Amino acid sequence: MTAETNESQPVLLGAVDLGSNSFRVEIGRVEDYRITTESYWKETVRLAGGIDENGAFTPQIQERALAALRRFREKLEGIPPQNIRAVGTQALRVATNSAEFLPKAEEALGHPIEIIAGREEARLVFSGCAHTLPPSSEKRLVVDIGGASTELIIGCGFIAKECESFHVGCVNTSRAFFADGKITASALKQAQLSAQAEFEEAHQEFSFRNWDAAYGSAGTIGAVADIGHASGLTNGVVTPALLKVLRKELVEAGDIRKINFPGLKEDRREVIAGGLAVLSAVFDTFKIKEMRPASGALRVGLLYDMLGRQEQRDTRDSTVIAIIKRSSIDKQQAARVAALADKFFMSLEPDDEKVHDSRKLLQWAAMLHETGRMISPSGYHKHSQYILMNSDLPGFSRADQLRMSTLVLGQRGNLKKVESALGDPVFVDMLLSLRLAVIFAHARRTLRLPEIKLERLQHSRKTAFRLWVDPQWLARHPLTGYLLEQESLVWARVGMEFTLEHGAS
Repeated sequence: MTAETNESQPVLLGAVDLGSNSFRVEIGRVEDYRITTESYWKETVRLAGGIDENGAFTPQIQERALAALRRFREKLEGIPPQNIRAVGTQALRVATNSAEFLPKAEEALGHPIEIIAGREEARLVFSGCAHTLPPSSEKRLVVDIGGASTELIIGCGFIAKECESFHVGCVNTSRAFFADGKITASALKQAQLSAQAEFEEAHQEFSFRNWDAAYGSAGTIGAVADIGHASGLTNGVVTPALLKVLRKELVEAGDIRKINFPGLKEDRREVIAGGLAVLSAVFDTFKIKEMRPASGALRVGLLYDMLGRQEQRDTRDSTVIAIIKRSSIDKQQAARVAALADKFFMSLEPDDEKVHDSRKLLQWAAMLHETGRMISPSGYHKHSQYILMNSDLPGFSRADQLRMSTLVLGQRGNLKKVESALGDPVFVDMLLSLRLAVIFAHARRTLRLPEIKLERLQHSRKTAFRLWVDPQWLARHPLTGYLLEQESLVWARVGMEFTLEHGAS
């Protein structure tokens, strides 16, 4: 194949959204930083409806989900793995056996699956809607009612300013209040009040005074808009009057099986009562007069997020920069440690393509390793771990945050506290690299470093590393030498070997 032919091939990106109600896959074609839909596929899985009384996914819902993912795998064939991103939302966040189900799901799909936090889901939803709505300087409220959570976002342009996720959606509300299929005025009112109780805490933050126009993403709002249009009640805009009419008709129907709304798709019938209750709660709580449906949603946000990463506009870089500014981190020290950590890591993992993501994650962890100093310089690594694990970090998945927080926790002291992560050889390389970087940069000033050689011993029966440092330099820096000697003891306590050599190279 000629170079010209390669250049003419379109770049395809694949986004997989494992929602609590529906699974979706969208393939987008990149054209001048715009993404047009090449292919779209949706399956109504009702993942949130398959959680038992113990909070675990039932075997039946697992098999249903895995079957859908196997079909998605076929849709994604031919797209480079680095151009595919799959994420899970609320049901996968809360299920007690999510960790056991995830490897099976990844095997079925053929790709890693990230479980993202609620606020990260909200940010991606806003990005997806913003890229499909007409350009505007207005402040927009975007509401996304999913199967087990509802996201509210206020933003302008492509930037989400306020994001929140609430644990109430169309599936879990339908299960809680209409499990037997019966719809009464009392049950519908209770479902709406229950949802309003969830939203009340954000009443001020998302007040109608803080935005200019409201838009709705995802299935429930699209379904209500379709009903309004098909019934001739509205031109596709959702209003309080339309919601009132639909609530009245639901009660008159009295049973989910008897619902006969014009324009309502069959796969939406089972959860429309719960979705309508949640949407009514949103309208009442935030005094919304009208809401227009918006396409795009999470999967389109994922596509544009991937494109941004490939075009060196990674949201995670912006997040790290923002944390550094807020935390008053010593930028020079952070840069020093990051540069050293990268040098050590690349000596252990020279294949950059293979470990590209791990290399970037190590850089971010190194830049943020002293975040906890804003709480206290004593035990700052523990404070840093807590901040990175529990903060809202746009662009980062839960797995990313866990890995980074574990790295900064293990940057100093004993390794028993991170022992559960030491089964991953790449993580061990990342951790050793960060620890050595912190040691060599302990003086907090730029030093002319000596010749250093770090290697993993390939023929050892256990994980083993050897570090050679110019002996004359070590003689002039006895504290660094002492700290490196102590590393041998620390790694030995977790069954690994770290040897410092300072004889002839």
